[in-house]
Amino acid sequence: MALVGARQAGKTTLARSLSNRYFDLEQPGDRTRLDVEWNAVCAGKQLVILDEAQAWPEVFPRLRGAIDAERKRNGRFLLLGSVSPALMTQVSQSLAGRLALVELTPLLLSEMPSPNIKRHWLVGGYPDGGVLGSRSFPHWQNDYLNLIAQRDLPNWGLPAKPQTVMRLLKMCAIAHGQIWNASRIGQSLGLSHTTVRSYLDYLEGAFLTRLLPPYTPNLGKRLVRSPKLYWRDSGLLHALCGVTSRDDLLVQP
Repeated sequence: MALVGARQAGKTTLARSLSNRYFDLEQPGDRTRLDVEWNAVCAGKQLVILDEAQAWPEVFPRLRGAIDAERKRNGRFLLLGSVSPALMTQVSQSLAGRLALVELTPLLLSEMPSPNIKRHWLVGGYPDGGVLGSRSFPHWQNDYLNLIAQRDLPNWGLPAKPQTVMRLLKMCAIAHGQIWNASRIGQSLGLSHTTVRSYLDYLEGAFLTRLLPPYTPNLGKRLVRSPKLYWRDSGLLHALCGVTSRDDLLVQP
């Protein structure tokens, strides 16, 4: 099984509550340990957690071989990833038909011990982003987006400078809830509409934004009509728009 979702959504915390057989594949030491212990890992009966699996593509062919060797043994491996399988070609090529995908979102209102819809809507659902009572909003969100733009998106293949990515994020925040118009955003950024569309694929793959297809009884029209762009977390949206309090939110057009 693969548990996917945005960075800092709580994937590792949830997974480590299920097993202590844990490997962080972004860490060279854990990669070496997994390499040395691979036969014992495959033969063991304990759930094996492979965190940030996209950081070490070499593990996917090994997983395929281990799974195919004992197809009747289910629930042996739990992969965690901060990028969608659409951007993880190794998953689609190596583990198709062998892997179940589950998405973990940031905290939902129904999951909160003391639901406060006004605060939740303002700060979003990231556990460290202020929804649990800390005063980290919006500083945590701004740092989060800056690090995503500077490190993660380039590592996942986005061919743009961090400054361009941050401008794109802000333009997408302005376009939140509106019909997606790649040409208009491209003109503002000095980019072609095809480039903007390709960049948006990475934002969707990082679980930052989503395109909501139009609803119409005609299935053909759903495919050709323009979708609407939405940010998946309201806290990130408000941080990009400079909304830091409920008063700021109410005066936003």
